[in-house]
Amino acid sequence: WAVTERSMPTYLRVTALWGGQAGSLLFWTWLLATFISAAMLRNWKAERNMMPYVIGASAGTLLFFLLLVAFWENPFARYWQAPNGEVVAALFSQNNLLASISGVFSGWGERLPGMLGIVFGGIQPLAPPEGSFLLTPADGQGLNPLLRHPGMIIHPPMLYIGFVGFVVPYSFAIGALATGEVSDSWIRATRRWTLVAWLFLSLGLILGGWWAYDVLGWGGYWAWDPVENAAFMPWLTGTAFLHSVLIQEKRGMLKRWNMVLVISTYLLVILGTFATRSGIVSSVHSFARSAIGPLFFIFLAGALVISVALLVNRWEALKSEHELDSLLSRESLFMVNNFLFVSIMITVGIGTYWPVFTELLSTVSDVEKSSLGAAFYNQTTGPMFFALILIMGIAPLVAWKRASFKRLGSSILWPTLVTVVVMVVLAVFGVRNPLALVGLTISIWAGTITLFEYYRGAQARMRAHDENVFVAMWTLLGRNRRRYGGYMIHLGVVIMAIGILASSVYQLETQQPVSAGQTITIGDYVLEYETLERYVATDGRAVTQAQVNVFRNGREVGHMVPRIDNYPSGQPMSIPGKIMSPLGDDFYVLLVSWEQLSLSSATFKVYVNPLVNWVWGGGFVFIIGTLIAAWPNLNTAPSTERRMDQTVVQPPRRAAPAAGD
Repeated sequence: WAVTERSMPTYLRVTALWGGQAGSLLFWTWLLATFISAAMLRNWKAERNMMPYVIGASAGTLLFFLLLVAFWENPFARYWQAPNGEVVAALFSQNNLLASISGVFSGWGERLPGMLGIVFGGIQPLAPPEGSFLLTPADGQGLNPLLRHPGMIIHPPMLYIGFVGFVVPYSFAIGALATGEVSDSWIRATRRWTLVAWLFLSLGLILGGWWAYDVLGWGGYWAWDPVENAAFMPWLTGTAFLHSVLIQEKRGMLKRWNMVLVISTYLLVILGTFATRSGIVSSVHSFARSAIGPLFFIFLAGALVISVALLVNRWEALKSEHELDSLLSRESLFMVNNFLFVSIMITVGIGTYWPVFTELLSTVSDVEKSSLGAAFYNQTTGPMFFALILIMGIAPLVAWKRASFKRLGSSILWPTLVTVVVMVVLAVFGVRNPLALVGLTISIWAGTITLFEYYRGAQARMRAHDENVFVAMWTLLGRNRRRYGGYMIHLGVVIMAIGILASSVYQLETQQPVSAGQTITIGDYVLEYETLERYVATDGRAVTQAQVNVFRNGREVGHMVPRIDNYPSGQPMSIPGKIMSPLGDDFYVLLVSWEQLSLSSATFKVYVNPLVNWVWGGGFVFIIGTLIAAWPNLNTAPSTERRMDQTVVQPPRRAAPAAGD
């Protein structure tokens, strides 16, 4: 009733399940139960000793959400009119509830509802007051217009799967701490579960950006909104964890740090869910303020105390087996990588919850509540992202344990020369902005190194096995999915970075009123306004749409119809007009206002976003690389991968066989 109406198409009536708070929590809980069940069945025999504790940790999380759904945010509750005029939400009628309980508990039927009310004080009643009658509205309120979009089908589920997926590695980490089995076994058991969770969380963030660009009508795709940040922070620590576990698997190092990262990722997932639903941060994405905020805070505090207590108890057992051999090694670069990811997470966290901090301070001092805008995030995190991309390019070239500057120099020689040539060409064609020059140089250099790694691997196979380039590349991907899938992820990040830089630094924007036949010039583009029309759609929307033509360098490139929909509920929705170029500019037009009586003039907001589609294209490459890295190896033979610092004892050689043997 709160998020649907009869006129909505079927796909929206189905996906409206996660369009409201109660339904989204139910969906969250169902996904969590599904993930936990699959993980338990998959690892039951292999990790039998720690499974009771793993089940305890995961089921504890599930129980919390089940309690929320059952008693605080139950989507199946019905509305009743009490005799005194009050409207209450309840699951059952009084008589049916008492009869059902009496059939099971006999004489307890009269007392149990009152006892439940005492235990769960303030919870919605299981049954309404006696004499109430059921309210049956003729239609529902309908879904928020911002959510009436195909992105509603895939964006929230992807994000939720990413959130619940990180419960699995956390539960195994708690199981390892509880049993004292702090070797690599819990990491091996959860490696693909972590990758799957990270994949879906990444996909959810990318789809969220695309949805914002397509629906919110502000010409951008990432606004450092608190709810966006709440999903981004566990992604940052999860990414750091995926890199640092490689050091534990290869060298037996960073065991304590990996525990801290996986616990932090889980707590950030719960914190993000809490922030979205408690109302402590103001966001266009958040649900309404509700009574479940304090419950989330209590659960979060309890999970933090238990996790830290177990970690402290096993602190000595988690001591690293080896120390860092050289500052120039893959281990050291991964450690810098982790430092940057966590630093970005802390910075984003400070910016996100700054209004909360200042509001608390205002209660005890003269500090006024304030917030930090996009400029804060861009100026603080931008240099750290550039450093991450730089390390992303260097790290694959550096050996484990110890590397030489001479070998590193020879490896980066050709990528550096290619990058210099490309940047000279770009400078000739007008790329002069210092930020763009620095960012593009780093991104192109890292991408070129990644492509050279593919080239070197394929060339080695072509020489050794006389394969053509396509067979060599396919074999490389098949035989070392984790390595070359990771390279593809890096390539996707580079493509996204180029799109983000170009669309941010070189974005053009203007807002002008025009009459019929007049034009707006922006960059190489000219927008010509034709006419404005108004009508009522079959679903009751009042539609106001403009007809405009777009020219580039004197040649017509498209016709657009930007519009504003006003729904019967009074909610307006701006639908931009877009002309998309896969490798070039996006021309993006919004109808802002118009002359109400004659409809002779209108005001438009126009954006030109260079290379913005590289963001989505890079995201696609990113996801494909993650799928390759996470794809299971169907070969059931035991892994031959060993830690590089382990000594392999060879079996004694047999004597040479005698003739005829």
